[in-house]
Amino acid sequence: MSVPRFFGLCCYWILFIMLMAASNTIAKSNTQKETAQTISTTPRAKPDGSLWRIGYFQGGDYKNYVPVLEAIVSGLKKYGWINNIPDICFTDGISGEQAWRCLSEATSSRFITFAPDAFWDAKWDNTLRHECKRNAIDRLANAKDIDLIIAMGTWAGLDLANNEHHTPVIVASCSNALDTGIIKSVGDSGYDHVHARIDPTRYARQVKLFHRIFPFKRLGIVYEDSPEGRSYAGLDQIEPLTDQLEFTLVPCLAPASEVDDETARRAVLHCHQLLSPNVDAFYLTTHRGVTTQNINTLLTPFFQYNIPVFSMGTQYEVAHGALLSMTAPDLSFTSDFYARTIANIFNGAKPRDLVQLLEDPYKLSVNIETAKRIGFHIPLDVLSETDEIYEAIEQDEGVVERYPPDF
Repeated sequence: MSVPRFFGLCCYWILFIMLMAASNTIAKSNTQKETAQTISTTPRAKPDGSLWRIGYFQGGDYKNYVPVLEAIVSGLKKYGWINNIPDICFTDGISGEQAWRCLSEATSSRFITFAPDAFWDAKWDNTLRHECKRNAIDRLANAKDIDLIIAMGTWAGLDLANNEHHTPVIVASCSNALDTGIIKSVGDSGYDHVHARIDPTRYARQVKLFHRIFPFKRLGIVYEDSPEGRSYAGLDQIEPLTDQLEFTLVPCLAPASEVDDETARRAVLHCHQLLSPNVDAFYLTTHRGVTTQNINTLLTPFFQYNIPVFSMGTQYEVAHGALLSMTAPDLSFTSDFYARTIANIFNGAKPRDLVQLLEDPYKLSVNIETAKRIGFHIPLDVLSETDEIYEAIEQDEGVVERYPPDF
């Protein structure tokens, strides 16, 4: 046999073996996930009869976090893991720490407890963040008295998705766990003890819909120039669309971390004032400076120049003047998802073996008064697809949004 032919046969068999190994790995992974999905959600105490202890870690307070926590708790109640949900724990304006303390004191259950001293909050401060991470991981790895921890948001997910401990982690309210490196892929978190819900095309679907309704050429967007800030704004999904849909992205940078709340709000308003005369559409993204208390003020510059605003976030923003949004009306679909995931884990499933993909349902919200004010005629086919129509623009009353989407 000639050397070239021998070499070619070797390459063929090496490639064949590699493909078979990859195929077997994928098949094994799919089988594991199928098996994990059949694990019971029936409430049960730990094998020794004690309660499962749940902890909580957040990068700081954000408008989505308490409602997402409420959704998780509601799902656990639905599946029988807890007996009651005290309304006082989720009143408007309550902080994450207050909600957690309330849950730990007022929730009754024969199966789980929200550990009162297992709460960490970095308060959007990098120095405090490192301290919280160190303290949390030290307890998870050494004391080992926490059975599962909820990592609320991107900062928390990044800090706990590692092999420095092996306590099950549920990453919730995260913009894009894949883009930020929290998980390895949509189908695999990369860590046996880590699970993160993901919708990898959420923001691309939104921008495509916005462009179909309003074929903009210059799209304004505000974000903090950091890996987390770019993730919150969905840039990994939006930037590839600029060539496909033939538009230019016009950014403005505004700090979201390492500053106080007022500075964050003023920075976003300043960006809106700079962008409004220089774009023909605007994408209102997730940013700490965008709150339920200042949304009317933030939208004012766009009314001055008749600029349509698509909200990444909530129906609340549409009710207060954004033209439209494609968001879930409530958190019931994530409530069930997170509760089943936690129940499966307590019944023996590895977090890594559970499905992470959950796409937002298609729900379109439109503000008719906004359309009139900016002189935009909403196509009839769009109105026929709309689930929520607002006839007027509500004014800020300092009320915290009750049902924001899961970021």
